[in-house]
Amino acid sequence: MFKKALLVSALGCALFVPSLVSAETLSVRSVTPNPLGAFEKLYVLNGNTIANEKMTLDRSPAAVMMKEGETRNVRILHINDIHARLVEYHRKGDAHRMAQIAKIVKDARKSAESNNEAVLFLSIGDEHIGTVWDELLGANEDEFQMSAPYHALSAAGLDVAAVGNHELDKGSALLARAIEQDADFPVLTANLKGSKHNMPWAPAAIGVVNGVRVGIVGLTSVIDTYLETEADPGLKGYNPAVVAANVVSALNDHVDMIVIASHVGYNGKLPGDQTAKYDLKMGDVQIAEAVAKVATKPALLLGGHTHTVLNKDGFSNDTIIKEIPVAQVGEYGRYVGNTTVSLTMGKGGKVTAEYGTGLIATKGRKTETEADYDVDYQKNILDPIKLRLDERLKAPIGRVVKFEGLDDAKVIEDRYVGESAIANFMNDAIVVRSMHWPTGQVDFAAFNATGMRGVDMNGDLTYAEWYSVMPYADEVLVYEMSGAEIKDLVEDNARRILRPEELKKNGGPLDPSNFISRGFQHYSSGIRYEINMGANVMETKAVNITLNGEPIEKVLDKKFKMVFNSYVSHGREGYDGGAIKGLPPEIKGFNLEALRKERAKNTYLLYRGQIIDYIQADAKGVVGPETGAKYDQRVVVRGASVN
Repeated sequence: MFKKALLVSALGCALFVPSLVSAETLSVRSVTPNPLGAFEKLYVLNGNTIANEKMTLDRSPAAVMMKEGETRNVRILHINDIHARLVEYHRKGDAHRMAQIAKIVKDARKSAESNNEAVLFLSIGDEHIGTVWDELLGANEDEFQMSAPYHALSAAGLDVAAVGNHELDKGSALLARAIEQDADFPVLTANLKGSKHNMPWAPAAIGVVNGVRVGIVGLTSVIDTYLETEADPGLKGYNPAVVAANVVSALNDHVDMIVIASHVGYNGKLPGDQTAKYDLKMGDVQIAEAVAKVATKPALLLGGHTHTVLNKDGFSNDTIIKEIPVAQVGEYGRYVGNTTVSLTMGKGGKVTAEYGTGLIATKGRKTETEADYDVDYQKNILDPIKLRLDERLKAPIGRVVKFEGLDDAKVIEDRYVGESAIANFMNDAIVVRSMHWPTGQVDFAAFNATGMRGVDMNGDLTYAEWYSVMPYADEVLVYEMSGAEIKDLVEDNARRILRPEELKKNGGPLDPSNFISRGFQHYSSGIRYEINMGANVMETKAVNITLNGEPIEKVLDKKFKMVFNSYVSHGREGYDGGAIKGLPPEIKGFNLEALRKERAKNTYLLYRGQIIDYIQADAKGVVGPETGAKYDQRVVVRGASVN
């Protein structure tokens, strides 16, 4: 639970007033709060929050209710980066993460009724992109059905959400539909402007709860967001620290406390053994510093985007920046933030705040019981959505050309021993789709043999059938690698190939139809090489390696972008620099895990989702040799029979 941490006065900060004579006026509009939420009254702001002018409001929406000497308590339960992990399905049992969160919120609000405490529930962005639930968003407006995360969060009593970068992965038009149809709460971003669509988001909100006026400002990362796209060229992102200070200056006289809902990322000192996912020059540290200069009311920052776990034991000196506490709770609903604010009204309207924070952990499938989650919520809210999802999965995404290399039996025969037509298709598709990512075009892509099967070639190809081809929800990570590192990787991969004498059909112990976690990978067409098997694994060599047609020796110092999936990126299948299952102990695997921590970026896009996008948009619904599902000799195995 939370620990008391500090006592601050926001008026102790130096007040910064821009030296400008003109002022930008933001309008105030009353809206209906989520009927299942905590706010009694709710207002959203609109206007030009990016102008370098002093900000004012056109009216004060709520009068001061706190009296001198009075103390009011606000508890904020907050999540970030759930990435559509509403339920974690597993053949050995499910983890009902969202239903657990709904119960935590419901229980907290019931308890608060008896102790003069208000309980808000906030999400700090990236509710979408990451699981099969996203298929209900569709690929375009015609296919849109619903936002399962927004619908589920509305039913759980969410009060406000920030716009995360991944909310825009499927385009601003689909996000607008999702907000309008399924969000019973304001969705906030103050630093994204210029969409050609009439986006139903707002820069900030003022809510009244338990006699406290709470101002909330939403901020979105400008680095990893789809901005200025072909579909919405006017949508731009602006400096979140500058914008936050602009809006806070307008809120000061009209609220009792300020919450910055920042999906920009934590770039302060990391606790424990956590490593930075991003090298952020602009992040929560700079935002807190900018807000501290102008805030005249207590302020705190609730964060997201970097999936950082902060404050397990309460606020520390590292997570208090210029008297502004900063909190963030990791990813995927594994924690709920539990931040408390005790506000006291002093003389002359001076408000002071005492803060506390901590984490509430949800449970995984191995430890969860029915007592841990809201069974009625699961039954009445999530299970009906799952029925719609099951219908969606039956929908066709294209057709498969009959070709032996795509047949399940042939893929099983190929995947561990050399070139695979379906793997060629998948990796080349990723390189093509990367042209649409905020991270930019990549050079190469890789995928491990254990993560794929063949495809049903009878009739239409459905979503469900492609999920059978790629059954795992692998995320896409973009690595920066030198030619020398790719050379080491390819040489490591050559040793992982199954040798003919190991195969069951030749009297060996290994059956390719089973899961063989040796980590053999397939590459996109820009990487070509030969494997000389030799007499044994110690003699196996990768030779004649070329990168985009250049001999590897000529590009050892050149930098490339290469995609791996999250499974191997976290060191599985011997990619942690240690022993490789089934190989002599003196052979150590390439350390993708260490390289990930040093210089890889997780896009949080799903590998299989990007393949589906390729099938629909780039391959015109066709999976076959003409769209890349073919053998092209990108890897040639020599020196031993593999048939």
